[in-house]
Amino acid sequence: MTETYELVTHSDGWRTVEPKPSAEALKAFYAGEYFQRSHGTYAPDYDTTERAHRDLLARLLLHAVEAARGAGGGRLLEVGCGEGWLLAAAVRAGYAPRGLDFSDDGLRRFHPELLAAASFGDAFEALDRLIEAGEGFEIVAMEHVLEHVLDPEALLARLPQVLAPGGVVAITVPNDYSPIQVAARTAGAAAEDFWLAPPQHLNYFNAPSLSALLTRLGFEIRIAYASFPIDWFLFHPGSNYVADPTAGKPAHRARMAIDLVLAEQGLPAWLKLGEALFGCGAGRSLTVIAARAT
Repeated sequence: MTETYELVTHSDGWRTVEPKPSAEALKAFYAGEYFQRSHGTYAPDYDTTERAHRDLLARLLLHAVEAARGAGGGRLLEVGCGEGWLLAAAVRAGYAPRGLDFSDDGLRRFHPELLAAASFGDAFEALDRLIEAGEGFEIVAMEHVLEHVLDPEALLARLPQVLAPGGVVAITVPNDYSPIQVAARTAGAAAEDFWLAPPQHLNYFNAPSLSALLTRLGFEIRIAYASFPIDWFLFHPGSNYVADPTAGKPAHRARMAIDLVLAEQGLPAWLKLGEALFGCGAGRSLTVIAARAT
């Protein structure tokens, strides 16, 4: 895996690492990385609060999807189903879910009852098989996948081909090169572009660039929202988790506690807050619900 790279900015404004690792090197990296060891917010196990928070984020996504569609239920495909939190929430909400992922480790660890509803291997190849079989889904979700793949445009281009009529896609990515990140870097709250993380992340999006990319590829954005703006913590020395990595876990605990309290006001109100954050370019992650443009 090469350690020398540069960032190339596409016409839509999103950035990508060049040169990219080979497909073989990337597969070898993920075979030993996700979820076999702790990485970022992924861990071998979670406490009650962490599990409740992950379930809450899954339920918010389903709420946003239903608001965008004007309906609930149907077949749901999650590309990159990971540990299975969205699949599990979808089952409880009456969907017929199906998952795709490179590894079965996360699903086996947290939701082994859903293994029969998933298949494992290369996402591009799996989608091609679904396209060839003529399968269609009312919802195709892809959370934190685009930043990892060698060719995000090619992956996005496959999604409309597995959408049923009236279906929507739900895309979640980290919010990188956001106004808050850039301001924190400029103010000296971080000594470097801390959000850069190759080879884990090869592609970097923010609210304008993600919207521009999806629009150019023929999607019509219906709902867009952002997650808790944990990067705000960088502006206070006591909570700056970049300058002091030991502040990372307390910052994450605070984020979860605040999210859980806000969600008690109802998912519709909480979604509106997320939409406002997206409009300001804030929030740590971005989610866009979109349909094929008519």
